[in-house]
Amino acid sequence: MEELAGSVRGPWLLAGDFNVISTVEERAGGSPANARNIEEFNAAIGTCGLAEVPFDGSLFTWTNGRVCQRLDRALMNWDWAEGYDLSHVSHLSRGRSDHAPLVITANNGRKGKSSFKFLNVWQRHSGFMEVVRQGWAMPVEGLGMPKFHNKLRAVKGCLQTWNVQVFGNVFNKVKEAEAVMKQREEHFDKERDSVSRAELEEAKAAYARSLAVECEYWRQKSGIKWLQVGDANSAYFHSRCRQRRSYNFVARIKEQSGAWLEDIQDIRRSAVGFFSSLFASEQHGFLPPALPFSLPQLTPADNDRLGALPGMEELKGVVFALDADSAPGPDGFGAGFYQVCWDIIKSDLLEAVQAFFQGMRLPRCFTSTSIILLPKVAGAGQWKDFRPISLCNVCSKIISKLVSDRLATVLPTLISPWQTGFVPGRGITDNILLTQELVVDLDRRLRHPNLMLKLDMEKVYDRVEWPFLLFMLRKFGFAEHVVDIIFRLVSNNWFSVLVNGEPSGFFKSTRGVRQGDPVSPGLFVLIAEFLGRGLHHLLDSQPHWRFVSAGTVVPYLAFADDMLIFTRCSEECLSALKGFLSDYQEASGQRVNVTKSSFFLPSWASPGQEQLVHRGLGFNRQTFPFTYLGAPIYKGRRCGILFDGIVSKMRSRLEHWSMKLLSFGGKLVLARHVLASLPMYLLQVLDPPKAVLTRLGVLCNSFLWDQNGERRIHWSSWDNLCFPVDEGGLGFCSFRDMARAFSAKLWWRFRLGTSVWAEFMHAKYVNGCHPADAAPVRPSAIWRRLQAIRPMVEPSIRWCLGDGLVDFWKDRWVLHEPLESVVVRPDHPHFLVSEFITLDGWDDLRLAQWVPSFVIQAIKDTPFDVSQKDRMVWLHSPTGCFSVKSAWEVLRQKRQYSLVDSLLWSSVLPMKMSFLAWRVMRNFLPLDVTLRSRGLSCPSRCGCCYLEEEDLLHVFFKGPVASEVWRRMSARFGFRLPNCLGMASVFKAWYWTAAIPSKDHIRTFMPVVVCWFLWSARNQERFRGIHWGSDKVICEVDHFLEGLGKANLFRRSHFNGDVDCDLLRLVTTPPRRRIPRAVMWEKPPFGLLKLNSDASVKHGRATGGGLVRDYQGKMIFAFYKEFGDYNVLEAEGLALLFGLQLCSQRGLRPSLVEVDSKALVQLVVSGVLAKWPLCNCLRKIRGLLEGFSATIAHVFREANSAADRLADMGAIGVTEYDQFQELPAIVRASVVLDSRSVPGVRWISEGV
Repeated sequence: MEELAGSVRGPWLLAGDFNVISTVEERAGGSPANARNIEEFNAAIGTCGLAEVPFDGSLFTWTNGRVCQRLDRALMNWDWAEGYDLSHVSHLSRGRSDHAPLVITANNGRKGKSSFKFLNVWQRHSGFMEVVRQGWAMPVEGLGMPKFHNKLRAVKGCLQTWNVQVFGNVFNKVKEAEAVMKQREEHFDKERDSVSRAELEEAKAAYARSLAVECEYWRQKSGIKWLQVGDANSAYFHSRCRQRRSYNFVARIKEQSGAWLEDIQDIRRSAVGFFSSLFASEQHGFLPPALPFSLPQLTPADNDRLGALPGMEELKGVVFALDADSAPGPDGFGAGFYQVCWDIIKSDLLEAVQAFFQGMRLPRCFTSTSIILLPKVAGAGQWKDFRPISLCNVCSKIISKLVSDRLATVLPTLISPWQTGFVPGRGITDNILLTQELVVDLDRRLRHPNLMLKLDMEKVYDRVEWPFLLFMLRKFGFAEHVVDIIFRLVSNNWFSVLVNGEPSGFFKSTRGVRQGDPVSPGLFVLIAEFLGRGLHHLLDSQPHWRFVSAGTVVPYLAFADDMLIFTRCSEECLSALKGFLSDYQEASGQRVNVTKSSFFLPSWASPGQEQLVHRGLGFNRQTFPFTYLGAPIYKGRRCGILFDGIVSKMRSRLEHWSMKLLSFGGKLVLARHVLASLPMYLLQVLDPPKAVLTRLGVLCNSFLWDQNGERRIHWSSWDNLCFPVDEGGLGFCSFRDMARAFSAKLWWRFRLGTSVWAEFMHAKYVNGCHPADAAPVRPSAIWRRLQAIRPMVEPSIRWCLGDGLVDFWKDRWVLHEPLESVVVRPDHPHFLVSEFITLDGWDDLRLAQWVPSFVIQAIKDTPFDVSQKDRMVWLHSPTGCFSVKSAWEVLRQKRQYSLVDSLLWSSVLPMKMSFLAWRVMRNFLPLDVTLRSRGLSCPSRCGCCYLEEEDLLHVFFKGPVASEVWRRMSARFGFRLPNCLGMASVFKAWYWTAAIPSKDHIRTFMPVVVCWFLWSARNQERFRGIHWGSDKVICEVDHFLEGLGKANLFRRSHFNGDVDCDLLRLVTTPPRRRIPRAVMWEKPPFGLLKLNSDASVKHGRATGGGLVRDYQGKMIFAFYKEFGDYNVLEAEGLALLFGLQLCSQRGLRPSLVEVDSKALVQLVVSGVLAKWPLCNCLRKIRGLLEGFSATIAHVFREANSAADRLADMGAIGVTEYDQFQELPAIVRASVVLDSRSVPGVRWISEGV
């Protein structure tokens, strides 16, 4: 196959029996698949530049009666996919043969009638906003929602006309700009004067702009969201569009009768018939089911919030939370239009949304929906194999999301803890972790063995019966006006089915909620709560039906419709369970897919018990491992084959031929943000063997270095690349480091103890001791993972005291070490911190019995609030909340900081340039001398002088062309580049010559640009025979910098200190002027008091001060205090807390509080936990402010001068001032000026 790929040019397709599979899913039965054969086959496919031709029919094409495999397939190269983009393979029935015949159809896509779709590239045009403004201002009929729709129609007509007459065809403009550029190049080659040069530069800039527009067009159309900036990757985006179109293409369909339809009109009629029937109610009268269990109830306040009239700020938050690039509904306007044109449409949009909340029914023009069909399985051949996703109009989606966001605030109080789908604060990982833990207990020896049921529900969203939805809403206590809002959202939806891109049919649903509608998941979990609560009640009523485990009772686990039931294998239990499931299906419209549902019994279970479950429920027995929520669930030893799925998925993403169209910059972005995230989901719940992580790293490394399906030199190993850029890496995250970070997250969540998984693990393994000391005899794989990470994570956990229910000796709540390691005693009896707290504060006498005086003082300085719960604090986060990123930073392997490497990466430059500079720094380039050192025998000749050998320094610095380029470029900046011994010295020299060195300075990234064009010129000479000289390189550098300027990427800060540089003309944005502003302390309203505080930190010594004044500016009291060793933010908090405490002691109630620390105000107002020990201080501050009913605000230092001068006094100890005359003179002066409203002057940037 590889020989054929090397000899054949043009489009070609290869089909037949390859006698090997490409993924583990392509084999069923018998022994496990051979992973090495799979890897070799996929490597060959990638090397040949081939891709799978999409197929329909059975997944398996061969069987011997015991084993089924997909051995037959068709592969196509890039040229074939371009010419026959809708090629398709049909797997026919095997008949008497052991192989299935393949029928290959080579189709070229037929262009259908295109509908209007808003293009994000339109907003780049200077006249776009005016066109929208004029169209929106046209007079239209109607009010509320009809009026808004009519305005959209008016704008649509204007944009269609403007697109044809003004904006023009994107692809034609690229061709025209390219033709003009070629003409200008020919003219310049003849004339060689300044006029022709300027014309050429202008043509090149126009061509670059047209390419950028084309790239943005294909990016939006392809749906790629990770590649936003940098290099133009139009070919890649285009190929992804073709790939998606081919993947979703329906060549033929099998009806329920068994007949195959191949005519497109028959296929469309069949689609409309199937989905209109699916969305049609089957109930002929709703009989409310009995509720033998209670449901939590909404409060009147909850109902008021759910039904309140939306305001402009809430509406804006909803609109800008939508994905601007998501596919639009039938009206063609995506969320990008609403965001870009917000100021024009916001008033009419608010009027339309408020009209809905006031009772107006959603019109058909709002609820019209296009259904796209996404295959759920490989080889989808029946309509049931497709997932119908609704493309809703954004105007309708905005209303749904608004209701959904409000609904999300009440779901945690309504939904059982074992349902984690779409409930804020809960995660899918709990289900996987808990399932894996319960599987360990499946084999317990019991009279009635443990039993695990895996339910598969059919089309759960589409089968929701509306009467049952309303029944559940009312049972949860939703008010009638809220029920009406929800019912109007779901009850007037009209659908068209998109078959191969063209709409078919137009019908109304009478049941179901739309997949793709933001409110649908929340409504579904409310419906599914009937099933969950019923199962809990059923199993709770008969304790001997419960699944036996050492942890807490878990009756079921659900993520939306993915449900596992944990019970016992007894005839009575199975009969009751079957009856309840039948009642649920009849009432809700849901249907259990008996053929796909399964059960799991212990390995020692008898055949009779297996038959009991099969007869009782109709389910089939399944064996381990199995996949649940995308993760493998297994029994016994962890082995690498469990992770073949994720390895195969990553390989298929990396080795697809569309990836070969990416530039190096595109590859870096993909590897950083997409491919690295593929395994992260599994790393959260599983700890793969090191061999699996190594395989993933090898795949990523090959993707980065190999080109066009050919293996190239791997200049570095993956492990060496997985460091931050300022440590010499490429910004990737090592899979091993990420596995440790996710292990840390598990320990954090376990210690937090708020999830059902954490509660289960505490009950099973901790057994009353401290979690840090737990050492079970037979731990599970998950507990061993927790044990391994525990000593690395526990020292980073602190406690912000509330009610004091933390361990006195073992938890870190007062010092950076637990007290048991600070206080030397023969024993440390178990105490809680709350046992040392009295109504008056800390119990000094009891503390003195157990800890020394220096610890007592530290404890007495630690605030607590018994009215609140203790809070866990992550030491390495400014907010005090755990984050995987901060854990990764703590646990990862580190290298020494490298200034030179940090200078290579600039946000101004395309990533491919920075990547080349990184390679230059390491001599990772295929230069003659470098290749020879790697064992490749080749002659060496420099292409610029034809005299010396080609090595790194000669090409990039010492050669005649390079040295002349550096000399002339440095002269433009007024300095002479010294003789450097290496490229690192060159980058450093440019950096330090700047008057104000910074990483975004023009002098910092200029060497990167020069290196890029020196390398480009060298390659043109080597591979195209184009002679390279210094004039040409400098011309290319200038052209590139001109392009950056025209793209408005330059700022004046890039040229700090280079006021006479000729490149300063490229900065198009005017400088921001600094203007004076009068700032003064404002007196509080009549009868109120104001507290001002501030802090100062000098030489590691923190001090603070403040004062309280009345409405006349008269001082009531002032204070100064020395705090010790604290940073600025902590000192600001302590100063404010001390001032509030003094007010409380004196019986004063300040209504206004002002500080000049914006960060402190944000922390207090936001309610975040904050870093330890500041969190203790913040908790007290919030409590005192709430007690005073006071508000806190940020002011500039000039309006806080009195407190600022008090804090900066530099005295020792604590001082309180009750008389104005006691104040230092400089403070008295500030108080007098403030009382007379004398302003200070603050210089600010214009526009702030």
